[in-house]
Amino acid sequence: MTIDEMAGRLKCSRGWVQLSIDAGCPQDAEGRINIRDFMLFQLSNIHRIRELAGLSPIEAVSKPSDLRPNVKAILTTQLEWLQARSTKSSVKQAAKMVYDKMRTFD
Repeated sequence: MTIDEMAGRLKCSRGWVQLSIDAGCPQDAEGRINIRDFMLFQLSNIHRIRELAGLSPIEAVSKPSDLRPNVKAILTTQLEWLQARSTKSSVKQAAKMVYDKMRTFD
């Protein structure tokens, strides 16, 4: 998929897809991205994505064979990134609301 197709399919920001590519997400020779590879890349490389986004490090993986804790790290990263990068105040507010709600469960 193209960046725009991936963003549309995943209902995420085009900038989020680009950030993952900038962090090293694999693309084919035509610059297209496989959705499976995209998701696996994020699970395995959320720390690199956070660093590139300028976000503080968070603890995610307890052992390399179990990437499930990284699912929360990806969502947390997306919400923090939206609060910092979105140009729409309504998106920033919604991201903050969800982020704050998630933190109450910790």
